[in-house]
Amino acid sequence: MAIAYFSDQTMKRWTGAISRLSFVELFVIFAMALPTIALAWLAIGAFGTEGGLFSRMLPVALRETGILLFFVGLFTGTIGLLSAWLVSNFEFPGRKLFEWALILPIAIPTYISAYAWVEVMDFTGPLQTMIRMMTGATSVREYWFPDFRTIGGAVFVMSLVLYPYVYLSCRAFFLMQSGVLVAASRTLGAGPWRTFRDVILPLARPALIVGVSLALMEVINDVGAVEFFGVNTLTAIVYATWLNQSNLPGAAQLAVTTVIIIAGLIWLEQHERRKLDYLTKRDSRIPATRVKIPSAFALLPTLFCVLILSLGFLVPVFELMSTAMVRLMRGAIGVEILEALWTTVWLALVGASLCVGIGYFTARRMVNADGSRNLSYLATFGYAVPGTILAIGVLVPLGFLDGVINNSTRAWFDVTVGLVLSGSPIAILYAYSVRFLTVSHNSLEAAMKKRGPNLLEAAHVLGANRWRSLVEVDLPTLRPALVAALTLVFVECIKELPATLLLRPLGLETLSTFVYAEASLENFESAAVPALLIITIGLVPAILGGKLQSSSR
Repeated sequence: MAIAYFSDQTMKRWTGAISRLSFVELFVIFAMALPTIALAWLAIGAFGTEGGLFSRMLPVALRETGILLFFVGLFTGTIGLLSAWLVSNFEFPGRKLFEWALILPIAIPTYISAYAWVEVMDFTGPLQTMIRMMTGATSVREYWFPDFRTIGGAVFVMSLVLYPYVYLSCRAFFLMQSGVLVAASRTLGAGPWRTFRDVILPLARPALIVGVSLALMEVINDVGAVEFFGVNTLTAIVYATWLNQSNLPGAAQLAVTTVIIIAGLIWLEQHERRKLDYLTKRDSRIPATRVKIPSAFALLPTLFCVLILSLGFLVPVFELMSTAMVRLMRGAIGVEILEALWTTVWLALVGASLCVGIGYFTARRMVNADGSRNLSYLATFGYAVPGTILAIGVLVPLGFLDGVINNSTRAWFDVTVGLVLSGSPIAILYAYSVRFLTVSHNSLEAAMKKRGPNLLEAAHVLGANRWRSLVEVDLPTLRPALVAALTLVFVECIKELPATLLLRPLGLETLSTFVYAEASLENFESAAVPALLIITIGLVPAILGGKLQSSSR
């Protein structure tokens, strides 16, 4: 009886929430949640068929995905926490530079860093060339060198690219946390390392888990790097099951398995975030005093930061620059690269504009929520779905609508218009909107809450209608958040590979798909220039974010 009462109350609450939504709001929520719903529907309908969850590759995928997640989480957590602790609590040479420079590796997509590091570690790369020069060896059989195209190489590259997620989260925590606890620990006789172990580390645990969870979600989303290293992750198996075996239902079942894992990571992140909020609400008016390291050890933190920054950012960038210079010396940039650049820019601009427009709508709805807030969260779940999996969810409804359109035009005009939705850039833009809506939504919702409702209420009291309030008050006061959201989504669209690769029409190339295609053919000279273009664009929000966080103290 209690269960029936609970179910009845839940149903009434959801029914009431839906009844308070307008048609436009319902349409937006349904459109953004449709790929996830379609994916689940396809997977449920495929139970009992061959493949899918019963595929022989599933145990391998689960094992290798688990190994990759464990070690990337371990190393990103260690590197990010230590680097954030050092720059926040100690004075050492170069600290002000490293405050923002340690964020730079986040501008490099994992697949581009993988291609660059494989070139560095290859037989013709600088490391093995130097070994042969020093030893006089002429072949790889005459000396030992590790095989880099393994799961260990994937862990190495991903950890160095993704640790800034942990660094940003932990550094924000250190900047907001009061210095009283550290001062009390030092007063009681604890040294810096004991203070870190017994005080800082337990307090920073929620921030650490938040950053690691975000990094692991990027690991699951990756398809280019893991394929290059030969790692059979769940996402890679979904990709292979769909395209190589033409088994869309089986791919959907594997995709749902991946989404369940991601949902667990999201739950863990949100669970720990509640603890983080509680801690950061303590008195933070007394910042922690930075400890000046004795001169005998002052260079150790500097060397650590230089090593991490060099391996995560400088080595891949310099390798790409040297390769790009070889290509440029042989001739001008090819027309295909310029066409890919133009396609990338306009797709990213349109996608970012759509995300910001929809994000403004959903953020406004959640700020003014009257019981339908949980229902509105369905519209922002797409960021948790990897691009490969999202592509399946996008193609199912768009393919159905294409069938309806073609049947209608054939019946009315005796004409078949083809794949108007699933075979055009509309599919890519739809995937961008679903996947990156959360980025713009979170920025705008935070800005709306910080501004408060007073300005809009004052405008209404003074006689301004909704349109005038929007143009003259609402949008101008949200301009910084709008620009930030537009920039972040623009960069995310440019870096996105899996969804673009799977949904692009025949003949359409973006910078990311161009790099993937050329690197897959071992043609790194052609891939170097567009890879550098992607990194250059990605540096803009990385540098701005680092500068803003450094100045927030």
